[in-house]
Amino acid sequence: MTVPPVDIPPLAVPAFQSLSEEKQALFAAEFSTRKRNMGLMVALSILFPIQLFFLGRVGLGILFLITGGGFGIWFVIEWFLTPGRVREYNTKVAAEILAALETGAVQ
Repeated sequence: MTVPPVDIPPLAVPAFQSLSEEKQALFAAEFSTRKRNMGLMVALSILFPIQLFFLGRVGLGILFLITGGGFGIWFVIEWFLTPGRVREYNTKVAAEILAALETGAVQ
């Protein structure tokens, strides 16, 4: 049995372990290319607040930019919200990959 990738969401571990070794390798490769790095996203939220676009929240990102980061308040709050958003995004990506592996969409 292959060891799950270190950064795999905890909810995806049981499904990952039930896959064949070939599919586990496919999952690991696909997940490593599609996941978002927590440190990078937090750094972006502090330096160049564009992390919302990378996390698939385009509408929220546009609103953030139009309001100037909520007149500076939302800008600071986003530093603390970003880690949760990254975990949510990575969990969603893992679920999509697992679903695609189960249906045979990823080869």
